[in-house]
Amino acid sequence: MPPTRYHLHSRFLLTSDRDSVWAALTAVPEWPSWWRWAKRIDVLTPPTGEDGLGAVYRSRVATPLVYGMSYDTAIVDVVRPRLIDVTASGDLAGKGRFLLSDEPSGGTRVTFTWLVVTPKWWMNLLAPVARPGFVWNHGRLMTDFGRGLAKASGGELVEVENTVLAPKDAGFYQMPA
Repeated sequence: MPPTRYHLHSRFLLTSDRDSVWAALTAVPEWPSWWRWAKRIDVLTPPTGEDGLGAVYRSRVATPLVYGMSYDTAIVDVVRPRLIDVTASGDLAGKGRFLLSDEPSGGTRVTFTWLVVTPKWWMNLLAPVARPGFVWNHGRLMTDFGRGLAKASGGELVEVENTVLAPKDAGFYQMPA
């Protein structure tokens, strides 16, 4: 059974300033202290550059559904304080991108795009019927991530939007600029 591809997108509006959001976001080993689903994050390779560039982390994440995930993320590109690109392998494989921008009305807009496949055979076997559940699960995880990121950066989560592109949608599995 071939891996199933997912194009997941989350947008957060936080009242925190961008430097505070950046500091919380780049302190990856601290995520379990503010993101309730992150059960453990281990540093496999320390950063070789600023803001975590070159680091590899192993994340163990629980989910609202009955399964957990373990995956490694490598920080492959950083443009401070605007962009963080990661690659992932393990229970999820693919790439992700965090984009930060100042919101004209104040605060920080954070977008996260996750282009991943599910290598687990049972996830791919169930994907035709379970895909909506997997997408719902991701939405819950990311909504809580946004709440925790807001708190860790000294602000509040004002707005959150979790969307998914289907394989038939334009731009499916393409990373936004």
